[in-house]
Amino acid sequence: MKIAVLSRHRRLLVLCACSTAVHLALLAFVAAHGAGPSDAAPADAGLSVRLMPPGAAVPARPAAPVPVARASAPRHAPRHAPAAPPVRHPAPGTVPAVAAVPSPPAVAAPAPVAAGTPLMQMPGRYHVRLPGPALLTYDVVRQPAGAAAAPAGTAHLSWRTDGDRYLLDLDGPLGRLHSEGASGDAGIAPRRAREDTDAGPLVTDFDGDGHRVLFRAAGTESPDNVGIQDRASLLMQLAGIGLAAPDQLTESVDIVVAGARDLRIARFRVLGQEDVATATGTLNAWHLAELAAPGVARLDVWLAPERGWLPVRLRIDDGSASVTQTLRAVGPAPAAP
Repeated sequence: MKIAVLSRHRRLLVLCACSTAVHLALLAFVAAHGAGPSDAAPADAGLSVRLMPPGAAVPARPAAPVPVARASAPRHAPRHAPAAPPVRHPAPGTVPAVAAVPSPPAVAAPAPVAAGTPLMQMPGRYHVRLPGPALLTYDVVRQPAGAAAAPAGTAHLSWRTDGDRYLLDLDGPLGRLHSEGASGDAGIAPRRAREDTDAGPLVTDFDGDGHRVLFRAAGTESPDNVGIQDRASLLMQLAGIGLAAPDQLTESVDIVVAGARDLRIARFRVLGQEDVATATGTLNAWHLAELAAPGVARLDVWLAPERGWLPVRLRIDDGSASVTQTLRAVGPAPAAP
């Protein structure tokens, strides 16, 4: 019996020894080939369980993402890697260079407008300030084509205004013209214009409320236009444009003008500044030349900033002769209307 017990104890000891050897071998294997730190589960990762109601479909498990092979970066950068080109920023206050902008095409004379056709002009296109009252006297010179110039009398411009209403009278190469009205959002706003001729007066009324122009001599009418002028007030509107903001006198200036029988667009090309010799001294003036259709008389205007942008020279050229009136004197301002 004692021998049998000893044999059983020996077998247990052998089994324990074998088990210990197997565990030691497993520990050694894990130590040599075990998982790295990146594969270990986070220490705070827990087990979540979601209870599904009876009969509910079990959602499909999303497919495992397919690993994407990544090119391994070199462990050491090359010692002489090419340097990236430096980024250059413009200096403060400078503007980057841009491609040159082509010059605008030449300004053409406006096409004739049929009677009754509405002319379009943008409201408030020009800033205008009414010039102060003035009485101007001009010397007139007439020069036929191919002949010498000769004196041809005097001309007068009387401009009376209180800053709101105005009265304007011209007597000279432009004719005997009268204009009256007020100031508006677009500058001078004529109410009535009259041209005195040997056959009688030609009257044009401006119906601002009805937005129409009435040509009494022709018995016709045309739609009104924002900024519209008559033949006389046109001169003071040009002066008011320069007086309000000279930078408006760029390439050309367009103004709708009502004559005795119809409307037209007066387009003036800005030719720049010139010195004008007058009886009151040499004045620097802006030269504006009307672009007229063939066979139509052309008007040139010289506006002098030091004279309140009033016209110090006017010229009419119909192709057969030119008539020029140049400032002779500036008289006391007429009384306001």
